[in-house]
Formats: sequence, structure tokens, C-alpha cells
Amino acid sequence: MTIGDAELLVDVYTPVGDGPWPVVVAFHGIDSDGKDGDDTATLAEAAVAEGLVVFAPSWIVWRPPIPPVPVPLVTFREWTDAASCAVAFAQQNAPDFGGDPANTIVYGFSAGAGVGLAASMDANEDPIPGCSTDSPPAPVTGAVLGDGEYWLHSENFDPAFEADPAAMQAELAALMDPASWPTDLDAKFHLWVADDGTSPRAIDDPSDPSGWFALRDPDGSIQRDLERLDQFDDGTVTFIDAGQLLELRLSEAGIEVTMDEYPGGHTPLNKVAELVAYLKTAAR
Repeated sequence: MTIGDAELLVDVYTPVGDGPWPVVVAFHGIDSDGKDGDDTATLAEAAVAEGLVVFAPSWIVWRPPIPPVPVPLVTFREWTDAASCAVAFAQQNAPDFGGDPANTIVYGFSAGAGVGLAASMDANEDPIPGCSTDSPPAPVTGAVLGDGEYWLHSENFDPAFEADPAAMQAELAALMDPASWPTDLDAKFHLWVADDGTSPRAIDDPSDPSGWFALRDPDGSIQRDLERLDQFDDGTVTFIDAGQLLELRLSEAGIEVTMDEYPGGHTPLNKVAELVAYLKTAAR
């Protein structure tokens, strides 16, 4: 994908043999190593050993500040467009690497889990600006997502919500409102969260329309769902709460979903074997 004068590249990891292999599109977290970091490479190499083709794309234009936070609306849209483009590109080119484009699984960690969710739930049929393929992504087979900020609850998104609440609320609905999800989605989801490093944030007054919580929850549905999960009264929200909220909404939409909570901090490296097993389970 090309954004301005920046070219976003993708690495492809391929098994030995002819396939057809299930295809994984693996989205890295926010770190200076991007797609070349140990988190992504270790996961990709383990997945290849189990007979999966892995496309590991860049999805961030590394312009100051680094890391790229806070996140303005234009940058968030760059990210989600890049994620959808990566899935479409992988599906178009998978046969050249022995992959089966009809068997596509999204993987994402941390911020990569958020854009992975965006790509999985992209119902747009229009070409993606700057993408090297005009085809939109086809529905995925599954997704394995970890420690994601699925409803954009951190301070990193406050300026964007304050500057254009309606636009950011529409972006959030595309992620978390089942009414916005693809009608033909038939996928298996596996979510995971870490006990530590869950990035807690204090809940402000939900009745204050200018507060960070209300800007993300104009109809009160997030508060109601967190209350149903007994996750509201402790006064904070975390990655764990975000995972449980997404799990609830996927389940009630009739989408197959599981979720695990792991000991330890914000890293996939201590659970690579388990995550690869879930990737294989999500494949048809």
C-alpha cells in the first residue's frame, strides 16, 4: 500500500510443499521494529512449521511522534485502510505462495489486534485508496486477537474523539456494533488477554457528554454491557474488559468465540504454541 510517499511492505513466510495452505495475515503491535520484530517473526516461523502461509504487513507510516500516539482521525483511518488492504492483498496473492485465499485467518497483537478486528469486520466493497489491489477483502475464516483495545478506550484516542466525535463514533461502531459487521461473516474468533499489563483507565462520569467514556458510548450500550459483565463497578476499564466486551458481542451475534486469560504481561512470546494452535483451529 502507498500512503503519501510511504510504501507499506509485507513479508511472506511459506511452508515447504505445495499446499494449499491456510493463510494468516499477522498484524504487529506498535513498536519501532514493526513487522520485523521478534513478536511477529517468532509467531510467523512457528505457524509456517505447522503448515500455514503467513503474510506479515506493515500497517503504520512511521512519522513522528514515535510511537505514533496520540492518534488523530486521519491516522486511525490510515491504519484501518492499511489493515484491510493487507488482507485483500494476501487473498489476491496467496495462490502464488501455495496459500488458499478462501481460508484466511487474521492474527493481531496489541494495537495490531484492533486493526485486525477492523479488517475482519470490514463490510466496505469499495476499493481502498492507495492499495495495490482494487479488490476489497473477502470475509475471513477466523481471527486470533490478543490484548486489544477494541473500543479505543485509552487516552491515545482522546484528541480524535474530542475533535470529531461523530466521525470517531462511526469508526468505533464499525469495530464493535454487530449491526455494522458483514452479514456473511462465518468465522471463528479466539481472544486472549494477559493478567498483567492490562492498561487500566479510570472511568469518568458516564453522564458527562464531554467525558471520554460518553464520547465513546453515546447510546449507553457499552456501559450496559460492562455492567452485565460485572466489569463496571470497579471504576476502571482494561484490556481484559475490552476482550470480554468483544467476546459478549460476538457470542450474542451468533459468531463462534473463545477467550483465554494468561498469566504474565503484555507479550505473545510466552504463548506462541497456543496461539498457533488457535490459528490452525480457525482454519477450515
